[in-house]
Order: sequence, then structure tokens, then C-alpha cells
Amino acid sequence: MFKLFLRILTVVSILLFLSCGDKKENNVVFIKESPVKEDATKAYLHQVENYKKDKNYLPVFYKYYNSNISKKDYLKAAELLDFVCVYLADSYDFNDNFMAVVKEFDTLYRKEVPALKTTFVDAYLANYYFDKSNLKKAGEYFTNITLLEPNDYNSCYNIARAYYDLSYIYYITGKQNLSLAANQKSFEYFTKINNPKGLAFVYSNYSNIYTAIGDKKRAIDNADKAIKSYKSINNTYNVYIGLINKISIYDFMNDSRKTELIDSTYQAFIDSKDDSKILKIKLYDFKIENLVQANKLPEAKKVIDELKPIVEEINSDDLTLEYKVALAQYEIKKNPDYSNFEDIKKALPTLITNQQYEKVNMFYGVLQTSALQNNDFKNAFTIEKDKRIIADSISDIVTREKIAELETIYETQKKEQQITLQKTTILNKNTTIALLASLFLGLFLIGVVYITRQKQKKLKLEKQNTQQYTKQLLEKTEEERKRIASDLHDSVSHELLSLKNSFEEKNDITNTKIDSIINDIRIISRNLHPIMFDKIGLKSSIEQLVERAQSVNDFMVTADIDYNNSLSTNDELQVYRIIQEALSNIIKYANAVAAKITVSQKKENLFVEIKDNGKGFNVSETLNGKNAFGLHNIIERGRAIGGEAKIISDKNGTIITIEIKKT
Repeated sequence: MFKLFLRILTVVSILLFLSCGDKKENNVVFIKESPVKEDATKAYLHQVENYKKDKNYLPVFYKYYNSNISKKDYLKAAELLDFVCVYLADSYDFNDNFMAVVKEFDTLYRKEVPALKTTFVDAYLANYYFDKSNLKKAGEYFTNITLLEPNDYNSCYNIARAYYDLSYIYYITGKQNLSLAANQKSFEYFTKINNPKGLAFVYSNYSNIYTAIGDKKRAIDNADKAIKSYKSINNTYNVYIGLINKISIYDFMNDSRKTELIDSTYQAFIDSKDDSKILKIKLYDFKIENLVQANKLPEAKKVIDELKPIVEEINSDDLTLEYKVALAQYEIKKNPDYSNFEDIKKALPTLITNQQYEKVNMFYGVLQTSALQNNDFKNAFTIEKDKRIIADSISDIVTREKIAELETIYETQKKEQQITLQKTTILNKNTTIALLASLFLGLFLIGVVYITRQKQKKLKLEKQNTQQYTKQLLEKTEEERKRIASDLHDSVSHELLSLKNSFEEKNDITNTKIDSIINDIRIISRNLHPIMFDKIGLKSSIEQLVERAQSVNDFMVTADIDYNNSLSTNDELQVYRIIQEALSNIIKYANAVAAKITVSQKKENLFVEIKDNGKGFNVSETLNGKNAFGLHNIIERGRAIGGEAKIISDKNGTIITIEIKKT
């Protein structure tokens, strides 16, 4: 079933590439506007390098921002606050002074600026709460952004990014169906503005989702697509983020390639002399883990000491927790009796409450390692059970089953096709012949594939047409039966009653004969079309059928019906006919003393079973014989309504089951 899920996701993703969704701006591509010339101060503030390297950056911002507020130029103030919020959030900088400015703008001035120009407020607060592990609050702020309609490149980007962040929150809280839906919306909006970096974000989230549901191959494939996309636009920072994400996939799936990837990525980062503190914390945490596992404790201590002041400077709750995990791994390896896990144990309840399952799993890993080193197997086993619960929460078993049943949606992009033309000189005749042979072979294979696909399409279409014709034929037959039954009941029966009442001399023999004819006509009418079927429905009609079968024949029939009108009336009538035909066959041929009819339903399907305790028969031989009209009738009626009939029979009786997909 997973293959079908992947095929469906391929189709949906390609469609998402070709369209921008179901909102008003369908088929509209927002073009990035040419930058407007900025005054010197704004241009200075707009340079992210100035934020990273110049200590006067924020004082300059506060002064310039406040001057615009005092002039009541709230739109320009919002534009300034917008990109500064992005720079600080990306650096996990949630200092009190800047937070006060953001909240003041939200309270006093936001209403003076169009909503699409102020989404940075929600984004900054969402990132703040994410860092504090309050994922519910973070999700609410990101959701606020997704409720808006874009009207230009920037607003479309902001909405796309909010969907991406929302998808990630759903992923780490185990809601993979919601994560998938949000990621698709993110893809939709990033495609609308043709933003390669945004599409790379989407690939990263797809890799997370596939990691959660245990599909390692596609998780790694999407991680590689993200890295490739970042490289194509020379975005070095996010190339490292993509590699870190891939390391996390290997870690989650216990892949031995993790160690090598950590070492190569760490070394590349060192050689590049990149000064990103965020990347340094994330990569050094992984490197510490590698060194500890390799028992290279002096080297691990050196990395820990180098990292400590950076972690303290950034002062991010999220990054600090990750650093504490790396530090605890070192301490446990250094001293098996180490037990100073107060920070970790204190953080666990909050992380669990806020559904920060990835961090919870990391913390449990540290505590379990300590328990195993101290031969505390009881505690280690208890932690293992807790880890499994968390793992199930991340993968969301219910969602995974739902995805498997629907087998909905794979592949988030059109495959990139790059044709590399190489001018080569063919030096000898053999090379020329080999190239020509390869060309002809390729053309032949393409032709074979094309012809095969066309035949498959034709066969599929013929099958659909045959099924549709059969269904229409059965419906027309039922209409005619209904008409004839109505005529017999309403016309002929009434005429006979009138004839009976018109005799002046009452003759018992004549009256009895007319009553018998009227009764026969009623039976024929009922067999042609069940009385009041359209009004009383399938369940009551089956119960009447069972009651008649028992009263007329020396035969016990029971019915167990769990049905809530999930089929159309026409399809219900076909189900009734299947049961009627099966009962008729049992009565005529089975020599059974009892039968049972079961109708049950699940989320997507309806199940019908007719079972008897008769003498049974050879199913294959009977179906290939000349007297199997009734069985073929059951099979064809089942197919006509999108079902599949199965017949099993032996000396202990016969079981007919029909599985029907609900409309």
C-alpha cells in the first residue's frame, strides 16, 4: 500500500508545482519587486552583516525606529522592524529591550498598518515561544499568518514560511497528517513566487515527515534535494542546516553513516572559517557526541570548553538544552557514577507537556545511558518504555495508518532534468557502432514502454466501460422490475379483488382460487422488487427478506446488520439482490439448516457476508460450468458497485463475502 501512497504524493506534488492553490490568486505568480532606493540609515540596518558584527546596530535601529514612530510614519517603522525581527529571530536573539519594542508596536501601532505588512510580529513571537518550548503558543502565532491572503511577493513569502514553520511544529508533536498538509500549502505558496530557498525548506520538512513514518530512503532523498537546492543558490548557511538535518535523520534511524557525516560536515565547517554561532553550536554538539563515543575525551572536553561561552552568549533555551545533552554524554563517559541530571530532569515535564518529543527523546537517551553504565537495568528498561511511547508520538501511529490507507501523496517536485551535451570526437568505428546501437536500443525501449502504457490505458478504460455498462444495465433492469411489480400490485391485484367482489353468488372455491392468484401475484411482485425499498432502506428490507425465508422454508436464517446508509439507493438495491440471490441458492442447493447474513462497516468499506452450513461445492468447477448463473450474478453485481466478491466452500458450508468501497 505504501507504493500507492508514494505515487499519489508524486501526483499531488507535481500538481502543486503547476498551480498555486485554491485561493483567489490561482495561476498568478508574484514577481519580486526591484528594491527601492533606501536612505543611508535604512540601508545600513538592512545589511544583516552589520547586525552580526556591529555592536551599535541595535542602538542605531532604536533611534531611527523611534524617530519614525514620532513622525507617525508607522509603515516605515514597520518595514524597519520587519527585517530586524528576522535577523534577531534567526539568531535566537529574544532580548527584553527588543521584545518590548515588538509588543509595544503590536499593541499601539499595528492597527495603523495593513495586516500583510505586520506578519513579522506574529513570526517573531512564534519563534520566541518555540525557543521556550511552548509549541502550542508558537503554532497559534504562525496560524495567524496563514489566515491572510497574499497580494505581493513578500506577503506570499511570509505566508509560505509560516506554513513551513507550522508544518515543523506539527512534525515534532507527532501530527504527521497536519504536518503534511501544512507543508503542501507551504510548497504551494513558495512555488507561486518561484523561490528556490523556500522549496528547499519544503524538502527538509518532507524528509522529517518521512523520517517519522519510517521511510528512510525518501527521508534521505528529500534531505539531499534540500541540500542541492541550497547549493544551487550558494546559500552556505542553509547547506549546513540541510546537512545537520540529514545527520538527525541518520540519528533517528540509527544509521551507521551518521558518524562519518558528522566528521566530514564538522571539518568542512572548520575549514570554511564560517563565523555562524548557531551552526557552531549545532555542529559542535554532534562532534562532541562522536568524540565521546570514540572515547576521545580530551578532544571532547576541548570542544565543550570552546562551545560554552558561545552558548551562554546566545542564551537560547532550545540550544542550551541541546548543549546540556552533549555535556551530559561527556560527563557520563568520563565518570560512570555521574548523576547531576537535575537540569535535564527539571526540563522533561515541560517538554513533554509542550510535546517537544525530539528533545524528550534526547534527554531519555542520556538518562538511559547513565542507568546502563551503572547496571541499573530496571531503570533503563523503564526509560526504554518511555522512549517507545515518545517514538510512537513522533511517528503518530494513527496518522501513519491513515496515510497508508489513503496512500496519499509522495514526491514534492518536478524532477529536475538537465541535459548535458558533450562534444566528443568518435575515434574509431567500434565506438560509433556502440553509440548507434545504444540509441536504437533506447528508442526501441521507449517505443515498447509507450505501447505497453497505451495498452494498459486501453484495458483500464475497457474495464471501466464494462463495469459502467453492467451497472447501468442492472439499474435499468431494476427500474423495469419495479414498474412491472407496481403494475401487478396496483393494477392486476386490484382488478382481481374487484372481480371477486362483483360475484353475486359467493362461491368458496372461486374466492379461494382468486385469493390464491392474488397471493401469487404479490409474491411475484415482491420478488421483482422489494416493497417500499426506497422508503424503508436496506436494513429493514434485508430483515423482511430473512423473515420470509424462514416462514416459507424449513430453514433458520439470522441477520446481524451494522449499517448507516453510506451507499446510494441504487447500490443498496444491488447489495439486497446479492443477498437475495445467495439465500435462494442456499435454499435450492445447499441442504443447509441454517444461514447467517452479516453486514458491517469500517471507515472506508462495507462488508457483506452470507454463510451457511450446507454441503458445499467445488467453487472453480461450478463457476466454469453451465449452471452458475446465480454465482456469476452475485460476482457481477458486486463489481458493478465497486466491490469484490469472494466465494469459499467446503463440506462444512459456504461463505460468500463482498467488500464494497463506500461512496
